[in-house]
Amino acid sequence: MNIQEKQKTTWRIAVIAGIFSAIVSIIMILNYWQLQRSEPLENELLANLVEQLRKDTSNEELKEDIRRLDLMVRKAYFTKQWQIRAGAFILIGGVVILVISLRMYQSYSDKLEEPGSEDRHLGRELMAAQKWIMYSVISIFGLALIAAYLSNDKLAEPYSLASLEDTAEDPEVEEIAIRTSDDAEQITTESESIEEPNEARPLTEQQEEGSEQVTGETSAAESEQEPETVPETAIAESKTGSLNYSKQFPSFRGPYGLGLSNHKNIPVDWDGATGRNILWKAEIPLHGYNSPAIWGDRLFLTGADATSQFIYCYNRNNGEVIWEHPVNDVARNTSEVPRVTDDTGYAAPTVATDGVNVCAIYATGDVVCVDREGKRKWARNLGMPDNHYGHSSSLLIYKGILLIQFDTNKQGKVLGLDVSTGETKWETPRNSKISWASPILADMGGRTELILSTSPQVAGYNPLTGEELWSIDCLMGEVGPSPGFSEGIVYATNEYAVLAAIKPGQQPEILWETNEYLPEVASPVVDDGLLFIGTSYGVIVCYDASNGELLWEFECDDGIYASPMIADNKVFFLDMGGKMHIFKKDRTMTLLGEPELGEGSVSTPSFSDGRIYIRGYNFLYCIGI
Repeated sequence: MNIQEKQKTTWRIAVIAGIFSAIVSIIMILNYWQLQRSEPLENELLANLVEQLRKDTSNEELKEDIRRLDLMVRKAYFTKQWQIRAGAFILIGGVVILVISLRMYQSYSDKLEEPGSEDRHLGRELMAAQKWIMYSVISIFGLALIAAYLSNDKLAEPYSLASLEDTAEDPEVEEIAIRTSDDAEQITTESESIEEPNEARPLTEQQEEGSEQVTGETSAAESEQEPETVPETAIAESKTGSLNYSKQFPSFRGPYGLGLSNHKNIPVDWDGATGRNILWKAEIPLHGYNSPAIWGDRLFLTGADATSQFIYCYNRNNGEVIWEHPVNDVARNTSEVPRVTDDTGYAAPTVATDGVNVCAIYATGDVVCVDREGKRKWARNLGMPDNHYGHSSSLLIYKGILLIQFDTNKQGKVLGLDVSTGETKWETPRNSKISWASPILADMGGRTELILSTSPQVAGYNPLTGEELWSIDCLMGEVGPSPGFSEGIVYATNEYAVLAAIKPGQQPEILWETNEYLPEVASPVVDDGLLFIGTSYGVIVCYDASNGELLWEFECDDGIYASPMIADNKVFFLDMGGKMHIFKKDRTMTLLGEPELGEGSVSTPSFSDGRIYIRGYNFLYCIGI
């Protein structure tokens, strides 16, 4: 190819790159112009549906339409962010190709130009014209990139689908609205309460009536059983971290947060409507999506609204409330109440207990620790989480350290607090985006690691010092599922991202990944080489954990938010309608039962001594034979 042909080729490339970049620039500028004319997250249809719901509060079909539209709005929000970021990178690539092509074209032109030619003056004029054209084009591209940045910044403002709040006129009227959060600066300075410990409040008469014996299966001896004393082994384990959790259910998804329980003789048949195999159910005073944490005969839950926060302690044998602790008078640097969505609320995180201490965290950023009798040991505020849905990361306790994942829109960090005093033992900043996932503890053969998922990375930390041990980028979007773990391999996933099997280490690597079925909220669970996932669109799947091969799938009538649990060689999937789908833990699909709770639920079930404990929207259920 001679110089003239090279010149023509580079000119054609420059023209194509210029036209392509111009089109992308125009689209991005128009996008910015459209965003300036209207709020990108407004939805007139949602407002109309809410208005209809105010007139007909019992319309379950309408409520489901609102939930689906809520999900569509959030998915559109995420997709829009991705398109804007991708458009900016594409535009930069197009501009780079254009500039290089024009430079090469000019270089070939200089070689073809004869010194002393009569067209020399004309060539200089053309060069000057080309420079002005180039300056103009670059200016347009610059405006497009600025518009992309401003558009992305506008979309990145946290928004909130306001929770279904009771109105004064009709307590059953539920209001849903899309709100853009204020630009008020979130004060994140940590402050510690210096108040005297609050005493636990006794059960009120009205709440006693809310705890009802549905069937007669619970013996009189159990009903009259006194709360057990604190075993000395529990105190020793709290200090040494030996974590004899096989007999307990101390945190979200059980021991170490892995979704595995060693309890046997778990039933596969019950009916909440008729009371079959429902040993007892108790009304829960305040709303929350957290799961029961169990140590011995005591079961712990939290509940909260915009004005109140509580820890509840139940006798797990008969459903009676032993005590309730009001979480108030916590020193804060702001009186602002956080905005939360209906599907997160103010009390989404599950408590953590070591048999001696019970620790809870709320959407306000308040962290509190009480003893087994409900007496406050300490309370402090971590700063209000900058979170457009509401804080939902649950807690873990390891060797006397309370582990907190605190990833928000403005910053990410993980903390270790002294469980006895609340003092910060270590704090590690994270180069991460917001996350709703919860931490897990993983035995890496000789050492225990704290594993966290967020966007974009999955990372391992030393739970005693906070030192980051490894990190790998593999996720994106709004991460809700917590990691799974088995036999030295971490499994991380999120909707619109991937399901990845990660081998940790100084040089972590992805062993395999797939994007066929991905959960939005429910965390994966892994055991005996099988990995199970439940999706928000109602598909249950089983993968070969060694290579990602899809072994079987099952479709439900409702979506799944509660994380699957493995117990008694069975896999339990609770859908949002309250139906439990129970499978044999096997490479081939064997459905063992589909019992109904009688009300909806998104809370992960807990297990103890042949019984299942499930938190519904209104009641706490004990299921057994």
